Amino acid sequence: MSKSRDYDGTYKYLFSNKRIFYQLIKSFVKEDFITDISLEDITLVDRSFVSDEFLSRESDIIYKVNLKDVSTPLRSDSRLKWSTEAYIYILLEFQSTVDKTIPIRMALYIFQFYDLLFRNSQKGLLPSVFPILLYTGPDNWTIPSNIRDLIDKRIPEKYIPSFEYYKIIEKDIPDEVLLKLHNLISAIIYLEKRKDEKTLRQAIDKVIDLIKEENIIDIRMFTIWFKRMFRQKVNIEEYNKITNLSEVNNMLTAIADEIMEKGIKKGKLEGKLEGKLEGKLEGKLEEKREVAKKLKDESLDIALISRTTGLTEEEIEKL
Repeated sequence: MSKSRDYDGTYKYLFSNKRIFYQLIKSFVKEDFITDISLEDITLVDRSFVSDEFLSRESDIIYKVNLKDVSTPLRSDSRLKWSTEAYIYILLEFQSTVDKTIPIRMALYIFQFYDLLFRNSQKGLLPSVFPILLYTGPDNWTIPSNIRDLIDKRIPEKYIPSFEYYKIIEKDIPDEVLLKLHNLISAIIYLEKRKDEKTLRQAIDKVIDLIKEENIIDIRMFTIWFKRMFRQKVNIEEYNKITNLSEVNNMLTAIADEIMEKGIKKGKLEGKLEGKLEGKLEGKLEEKREVAKKLKDESLDIALISRTTGLTEEEIEKL
């Protein structure tokens, strides 16, 4: 599944749910400071705190996290759990393809974030930022974790910037680990690893078992994400009526069957195009755009549509 704006937007919808986000960091971030974080300690940063422009990028999600200062004794009153307040802003970057620019882009996002904070106040220290890359692609992630490893060091090393991000590579997470976790985030990654229509259909029973203890609101979001991930139209009102796992099972099975049927149809159509319509279509620009849009609605490969219609991939993406 190639990276697209719709795809990133689907993930942004999913991880804007703080319970799902919390499962992600608790399940896959192996850093000591995560250990003492509870669900109540995280808050999604909304547009009232930072600019619309900063959060308009489809791949940006930022949470504020209260961290415990373990060096200071806690007050006896349990309501005053935190002896001091510190803030960490967690930024997630969703990518489905290997991209060498990721370390630079993530560092740039963080410095833009700091710039936004400075516009409001220059008092005190800037908060820490913990950047996470969630990589969903099929290829090995070969990009260095630290930006300094992308820079030619012909000047003293102290002048070379150092910035490291945390990687969660879905393809490297064994199925045994996911099945043992037994939560919604494990179901998401389990499905992500099964992009083939046939294996997707076979995974539904295991997925239902993984999510059976989850909050029904989160399960509804998960079901909507599953359909959006494969560019299926979603009736939000229909999914908001889900009350039990049996309904979820029926919906997921129906979606998987629809995806399988569409995949078969897509394969036949692609074969027909490759065999008979290779090259540019003759006709007016509007006719080419109409054909391209119909093919895109069938989820055909953008490169194939481009070769068939003569339109650029950028033009097709905008249709």
